[in-house]
Amino acid sequence: MKLQGVGEGDGGAHVDLCAEDVRELAGLARTLGAEPVADHGDWAVLRSPGGHLFCVVPWLGESVRPPVVAGSRLDQVCLDIPPSAYGTETEFWARLTGWRQRAGSRPEFTVLEPPPGLPVRLLLQRLDDERPASAHLDLACADIAAVRARHEELGAVFVRQGAHWAVLRDPAGGTYCLTGRDPVTGGLPEGGRRSTVA
Repeated sequence: MKLQGVGEGDGGAHVDLCAEDVRELAGLARTLGAEPVADHGDWAVLRSPGGHLFCVVPWLGESVRPPVVAGSRLDQVCLDIPPSAYGTETEFWARLTGWRQRAGSRPEFTVLEPPPGLPVRLLLQRLDDERPASAHLDLACADIAAVRARHEELGAVFVRQGAHWAVLRDPAGGTYCLTGRDPVTGGLPEGGRRSTVA
């Protein structure tokens, strides 16, 4: 995870795909339907077929999951996809990453699981309405209410409650979710205990 300032626009979250060969991965992305946005020589910005901006950057050995901090771990990037682009976008990201694809905990979710050693997974979420594609961060929480209270003390604002997550807005205006997944295993609660399968 990296924090990045932007010169214009609202900012938000996006995926950086780390590659040993940036040009090769960017070329594959274009073959799969991505449009080039900017070529910076050793890294590139592209737009997926469904409209997500993403970067292909040099791999610098990133392989450590962020630690559990105060009962939560940032372990997932959620791509919010309009219904009309969901099938195309799901196929694009699965083929581009080569990650195993499986159904999520709800019909609107598809999970792309990275191979062992990669720190963050992707969740593809089909939105209820047609709007531009976006992305947000998900933090797995041992206790959503406790983590929410801590984040609100730090300036976050509660937006809404989901089935097993809470949506918050950070002080800069970005939305993110606190999920009920176990911060150690990534598994969902199962009958009052935590599952080892995400």
